[in-house]
Amino acid sequence: MTRLAQRAFSHSDQVRFASASGDHNPMHVDMLAARRTQAGAPVVHGMNLLLWAFNSLVAAVPNLLPLRSFTAQFYNFVHLEEIVHADFIQHEPTRAKLTISVDNVPRSKVTLEFGEAIRQHSDWTSASLDQIVFSPVPQDGNFESARDRSGYLPFIMTEQDSDELFPSATKWLGPQRICAIAATTYLVGMVCPGVHSIYRELDVEICTESIPPRALAFRVIRTDERFRLIEHEISGGDIIGQVKTLARNPPVQQASMESLADLVRPSEFAGTVALIVGGSRGLGELTAKLIAAGGGRTIITWKTGRDDAERVTTEIRQAGGNCESLAYDSRLLAAEQLASLNATPTHAYYFATPPIFRPQSQIFSPERLRDFLAVYVDGFWQLSQALRASQNKLSLFYPSSISVEERPRGMTEYTMAKAAGEILCADMNAFMPSLRVIVKRLPRLLTDQTASNTAAETTSPIDIMLPIVREVQAS
Repeated sequence: MTRLAQRAFSHSDQVRFASASGDHNPMHVDMLAARRTQAGAPVVHGMNLLLWAFNSLVAAVPNLLPLRSFTAQFYNFVHLEEIVHADFIQHEPTRAKLTISVDNVPRSKVTLEFGEAIRQHSDWTSASLDQIVFSPVPQDGNFESARDRSGYLPFIMTEQDSDELFPSATKWLGPQRICAIAATTYLVGMVCPGVHSIYRELDVEICTESIPPRALAFRVIRTDERFRLIEHEISGGDIIGQVKTLARNPPVQQASMESLADLVRPSEFAGTVALIVGGSRGLGELTAKLIAAGGGRTIITWKTGRDDAERVTTEIRQAGGNCESLAYDSRLLAAEQLASLNATPTHAYYFATPPIFRPQSQIFSPERLRDFLAVYVDGFWQLSQALRASQNKLSLFYPSSISVEERPRGMTEYTMAKAAGEILCADMNAFMPSLRVIVKRLPRLLTDQTASNTAAETTSPIDIMLPIVREVQAS
């Protein structure tokens, strides 16, 4: 194995590639929108990673044979500022592999075949040449609308972009093929499926000639509703092949205030002030709405999702509820951040969480454990002490997880931190009589972080949270 290169991709790198390729999908360039996907934060374009790896290969390996075909598979996301490695594995003279890894965990694998091009362009493209597709914003069609889609995409990337971004790869493959490969990310991220997409695989054969020459023709050839999979056939820019992509489920929408109004009595929680850490989305949002629907005063906090917090606050107020929002970081001193509150919380709910799912090569990462402990243990303790200083009697909710019992693979550090949080809460109940901490091991509930493309059983968030809210608020 030969280490070709390593680097970290920054936000400015994302913006530059998005501008060159036309793929401005918010998963790559919008912090707020990306946090509401399975990725949890902006991720690097798969095609940017692939073309960077090609560029690194040509720069590091002299006398490289012409490329006949390749298959690139994308297994896991690469987040901004992660250190990415590109490695080259030569199995035989005409066949090799590239791996793109973070912390020794492959995020992408590329199989390459070397030799002279033997394929000509496809003959199906003429039927699509009168259907020009251009979308300056990501399309938001449903999965069913992808069936039988076809058309062609004029290249967004220019030959100058190709040469500036990937100079070595451009000399090897030619600018037209680089532009065609880049056009596939525009197809996936902006057109079909569009905004709710995950690029999974690109299978390409090199052609001596293709139609259209400066555009990418595409047609959907198969869909699989079980996995929300969409397969395209592509041709253009001297390449032909197939693209596989997943149509993500849209971000989880919590119940509206109107739908919750009949579930609680209008004055059920009157006279209480509930601080909901992480109340701008997910279970925190639902909790805030339930308490406000029952006449309680709510204060929701946000760390990066200010727009989401404003949306929730506005919805609650328009329904006649009482709600305000507050910027809050559970890793910072709680007392300083709560000093501006106009009311003293009588109850608190702690839904703060860092990204849970990240691939890693080892069963245990001390760094990840420290990250989880900082939020689930230190952050909760800081919050309780800051609130206790101004409120003699206080009721708190600590959401633990069923993973403490089930011990799912790949969640060792998360499970350890939640177990440590449970121990802290038990001792707080035993030795701090002015506090009451209610701990519940929540089952898998449908949230942005737990959403998947395959059908999975999840319990109704309302069925779980309403009894908990009533128990906490009654304390």
